[in-house]
Amino acid sequence: MNDKRHGCVIFGSGNVASGLAPVLAHVGIDVRQVYSRSLDHASELASQLGAEAVDRMEDIVRDARLYVIALSDDAVAPVAAAMAGTGGLWVHTAGGVDASVLAPASRHYGVLYPLQTFSKGRSVEMKKVPLFIEGADAETLSEIREIAQRLSDNVSEADSRKRLVLHAAAVFACNFVNYLWGTADEILRADGEDIHVLEPLIRETLAKAMAMPPRQAQTGPARRGDTNVAERHKAVITPEQARLYSVLADAIAKEYADSKTL
Repeated sequence: MNDKRHGCVIFGSGNVASGLAPVLAHVGIDVRQVYSRSLDHASELASQLGAEAVDRMEDIVRDARLYVIALSDDAVAPVAAAMAGTGGLWVHTAGGVDASVLAPASRHYGVLYPLQTFSKGRSVEMKKVPLFIEGADAETLSEIREIAQRLSDNVSEADSRKRLVLHAAAVFACNFVNYLWGTADEILRADGEDIHVLEPLIRETLAKAMAMPPRQAQTGPARRGDTNVAERHKAVITPEQARLYSVLADAIAKEYADSKTL
């Protein structure tokens, strides 16, 4: 790659970009620009990095060594198309997007996918985050691996199909579970408590899931086939919460219909 190229451009200023960009800077990668359609949002992140905030594609430098697209899945391909022929090393951070959508921007392209949830204002210990990488060719993959290993001690290769599977599983393990925690918090708040009363339960549930197969660790009324308790539960929550309860309880009951273990 052209040795005159230097630094990095970050596309995005949301949760993933805000979590990843400071770590790139920390390991010695000079973040030159942060792009967002909102200049205010770009400026918020850029100011933390000593970088330039831009909101127009035509203002993005064409001589960066690394371009990182940390945007929504649907935005990855349009950005690469808009930056056609730029060159340099291009990566995106999406679990569900094929690496090849970056080909218009450069022949050196790939993926740097962190299997983690990010939220603005909350730091993540990146060294422990699984990073899954892919490269257009052996040379590109080697470059991406070198960057990834500076960021994390847990780096693996994953093609586009495997990343899609990982991402689907992560949605169940993180997004759906977090939604259910939110529902539990709403149920408790309606009666003067909040989710903190469940913290020991949540921690033990996670610990069991890591220590034994989650399906083996399943407990509760639906697991036991105790429909009387389930109906009493649904009587003290909202109709929408009861609908969700029924969907999940029915799925669990079906799974364990032939088991008599409590």
